[in-house]
Order: sequence, then structure tokens, then C-alpha cells
Amino acid sequence: MSSSTQQAASPAQPEEGPPGPAQAAAAAAAPAAAAAPAVPAGRRGNWLATAALVCGILGGALVTIPAGLVLGVLGLRRAGQTGRGRARCWLAITLTLAWAVAVGYLLPHLIRAADPGCEAYKNNALTSYNRVAADANNGTDRTVLAHDLAAAGQQTDRAARDSHNPAAARSLAALSSGLHTMLTDIRAGREVPRQVLLTLNKDTDTADDACGTV
Repeated sequence: MSSSTQQAASPAQPEEGPPGPAQAAAAAAAPAAAAAPAVPAGRRGNWLATAALVCGILGGALVTIPAGLVLGVLGLRRAGQTGRGRARCWLAITLTLAWAVAVGYLLPHLIRAADPGCEAYKNNALTSYNRVAADANNGTDRTVLAHDLAAAGQQTDRAARDSHNPAAARSLAALSSGLHTMLTDIRAGREVPRQVLLTLNKDTDTADDACGTV
């Protein structure tokens, strides 16, 4: 039989009652939280791949070409961590490289074509030369041919003077010289040597190349 002192030293045990509202809510949320696994931050997506693909599609804007390559490489590195976006990155890199090749081919032609002498050649002189070639091939009256030759020579002279591109200026001057030689033969009633016609064709090809004709 325990003494009264021992009974007084023993702590009173709290009586268990029904759980409160907060405890009930916590108990209900615990299974749901355990059932939903945490999603690692690295596996939520690959925005670099999407950005690279957008730059690849817009590669014609030029400034997006380096951005597309950089983002594509960074996107591939992220794809190795997340497992997402690899196909988008390779497509972006492919598109960007295709744009780079196209721009590398066309840009020099566009720069040369912007030369004032080349613009005059393509807009006026070349049309007049083609008319001369048609006259020669169709056996047009020599008076008409001489008139067309004089117009073509004058326009080609003007294009050569206006050109800021040394190569274009030389080729246009050579073409103009050939046209004037042919005009001299026509006015003198002489048959135009075949070599003169061949030289004119060669000079037009040279002028087209110097002026960036694609």
C-alpha cells in the first residue's frame, strides 16, 4: 500500500479529450502532403530551349542569330539536367545555322547591290543593253541599233561614274567601252566583229558579279 507522500509526488495524468479543430485539420492534411511528392526545381521546364527556338525562327533579324546559338547551347546543358527541351534546342541550333549561312551568302551581294553605280546599272543601263542584244539577235535596222547603242553607252558611262565600288566601276567602264566600239562599227557601216559581241557578254557577267546580282 503506497504512502500518502508517494501519492502526492506522482503527477496528475491529464484526461484525454476530443481533438480540437486545428489538430483535426492538421491530421487530415498530413496524408495528402505525404501522397504528393515534391517536384525538384530543376525538372519544372526548360525556358532556355523555348527562347532558343524563338530566336532560331526569327533568325532573319540577324541579331537573333548569336542569341539563338548561345541559348541553344545553354538549353542543351539544362536539358541534360532536366531531361526536357533537347529537341527544341537542336532545332533552334539548326535553324540558326541555316540563317547564318544564308546571311553570309546574301549580305555581301546586298552590300554591293546598294552601290549607286550598281543601282543605276540594274535600273537603266542593263535594260538598255538587253535591248541592244535583242536588236543584234533580231537583225534590227542599223539606225535603230545605233540609237539603242548610244543610249546604253551613255547610261553605262553614268553608272560607272556614280559607282563607289572600284571593281564595279572598272567592269562598268569596260562594258561602256565595248558598247562605244560597237557603235563606232555600226555608224561606219562595218560588220561588228564576233569577238566584240563575246566581250560584251563577258563584261556584263563581270558587272553583274561586281554589283552583287544574285
